Amino acid sequence: MGVSLTQLIPIRELTPGAVGAIRNSVIKSVVERAAREMNMPESKLVVRDIRPWADLQMCAQTVGTAKTVETWTYAVTSAAVGYESILSGSAGTAANSADQRYMALFGIRDLRAGMGTHVTATVSYPEYTSSAIFPPICSLLRISVGGANKVIWDTRSLAGYKDALVAFAPSAVVIPQNTSYQIEIYKNRATGGNVNIQLIGVVVEPRGKLVAP
Repeated sequence: MGVSLTQLIPIRELTPGAVGAIRNSVIKSVVERAAREMNMPESKLVVRDIRPWADLQMCAQTVGTAKTVETWTYAVTSAAVGYESILSGSAGTAANSADQRYMALFGIRDLRAGMGTHVTATVSYPEYTSSAIFPPICSLLRISVGGANKVIWDTRSLAGYKDALVAFAPSAVVIPQNTSYQIEIYKNRATGGNVNIQLIGVVVEPRGKLVAP
């Protein structure tokens, strides 16, 4: 049996075609699993992009509250350093995946650079000038499924590639239908603010459940 590979790899360290190979492998594996467990032919399934609110139940820009728009922005408290859930339930509460919906996460995009500069950067981070991109609040991202930790991704692995803040994992975290899961970030400073990290992933579900291409 081969070793399990769960680490993030910055896109700059992947060979040409590797991203497509990872994506295709993830989709193939999840489609096969969904078809088998739902007793449904693959032709009846659809693969689509994952949504932060309606699929993953990410929290809004107010800590612990549900989103009302589909954006990859969510808030953290200023309480302490350590892991903090970014789901919309109360602190420490896991979410549950929907019936007939399989989700697979296999990478991240740090969207801070696309937000522009922040004149308030000096408030919590005095070592940064007012024209700086706001530094990352988190350094790790942990995903658990069914009560077991599946990955702990080092989000700072992207820091050396400021023009390509994207990374992929060799294998996906799969969240099957009707399963509890938790998504947490590790706050590296006791300060509040917004986190702008997109989770790269897909959803496999029956055709017509949401879209019918």
